[in-house]
Amino acid sequence: MEAFGIDEFTPVWEVSEREFKERLRNEARERGNIFLAGFPPVGNAVPFKLKENLGDAMKVMSFYSYNFPPIAELQDDFFDIPHDELWFSEEKHLFLYIGKYPEVEYIPKATYKQAEILAKIAKELFVSELYTLGVIVLLPEERERMKDVEAFVARFRSGRDACEHSSEAEGVKVMTRREMGSYTILRKAGLLPGIASKLGVESFAVLGVGRRPNDLRACIRAFRAFVKLSRIEIDVRKIEEELERDANALEERIRKQGRRMPPPPVPPQPPSQPPTFRRPESSPIYL
Repeated sequence: MEAFGIDEFTPVWEVSEREFKERLRNEARERGNIFLAGFPPVGNAVPFKLKENLGDAMKVMSFYSYNFPPIAELQDDFFDIPHDELWFSEEKHLFLYIGKYPEVEYIPKATYKQAEILAKIAKELFVSELYTLGVIVLLPEERERMKDVEAFVARFRSGRDACEHSSEAEGVKVMTRREMGSYTILRKAGLLPGIASKLGVESFAVLGVGRRPNDLRACIRAFRAFVKLSRIEIDVRKIEEELERDANALEERIRKQGRRMPPPPVPPQPPSQPPTFRRPESSPIYL
């Protein structure tokens, strides 16, 4: 058995790295691959649903980190330690990165390191286009001015001499300083395409318009925009219906939590380690 250890961000291959890359190299002569990444709280829902619905999707890599929560959780019939996953559909030439865990604490160094490693792996896997999904919450006056826009696309300058990719699509608006003013994209949703673009990969962040940062319906809009921009052939309706059901369940859960009275304040207690841990139900892929 190979030695196993966890560092700041540790990739582990689930298939033969050499054989997989060789197969990709042969196929890359015809076309490059697309890389779609989603991160908590809701951006991970889209790649999760896609891997569930693409019949040929297979898990090719897992990613461990000592910045993930220090827990072991039940996965089907066995427990496992926290890890993100990378899946691949050979038919669609599509990589799906499912980011399941935020950092326990926001450590900029860890976020940069994870984004850097993912960008380099994408480059090694002959990725020609990289997308991250997220949510954008507009101000009331912006919603009125851009009411026909369901998603925005942020473009990143790549090292390539020319970009043949079109960012224009119905209901999708390209973000510019002139139009949006000062704007930032937080953490890996912005860092990953930013670093990948420095490696020559055409990179985009697709932000669905929502009413709050954890608005799952905004990810449905971002998903529709991704399909238009990437020109990938996918059964959009089926994925949208599943995401819509999840959005209804998530909103119902939020309503129920809002109706509960807050508990009385608890006096400070000495720190202790609970014997068990139940995942906070904030990520739509665990609904």
